[in-house]
Amino acid sequence: MNKKQLLGFIAKAHRNTYAAPQEIKSKYRCKKPIQAEHKDYDFIDGDWRYHDSYAGISWAPGREVVFLKNKPVWCMSYQGQTIGDLSDDFIDETFEFLKKALRKFTKEIPFRGLDGFEEGDFKYTFTFKGDYTYFIGRESVFYKEKEIFFQDIMATLIK
Repeated sequence: MNKKQLLGFIAKAHRNTYAAPQEIKSKYRCKKPIQAEHKDYDFIDGDWRYHDSYAGISWAPGREVVFLKNKPVWCMSYQGQTIGDLSDDFIDETFEFLKKALRKFTKEIPFRGLDGFEEGDFKYTFTFKGDYTYFIGRESVFYKEKEIFFQDIMATLIK
């Protein structure tokens, strides 16, 4: 498996699923999730397939799997939560910012957003140890310098 092709496909999948604008991601949202009460996205490009499945809203664990020729080759799991007593409207605003942050990535690190991305009073951070073959990391959203959301993230090649 070619690193450049894998990372390029992950970038393409991320531009078309959860973090994408509604008119784009709705094309790849599964009508029937694999597990009850989950939200699933499935994106296919040639021999590559990406599947993302998560449950919940403010506490929403999930997993992304990349397949090459129907064989799983890479997986990333995430779980986290909002922090504090946030209103539903503010949670929606927080996740809209998160989606913007997740669309700001580099070709070397397409699996999460650009560390230090800011807009208005919001700031996104993503730190990790390792590389695309195996890493553990954490992403956070801050509002007026106070952390209001985090996720712990881990990924690995599948061999």
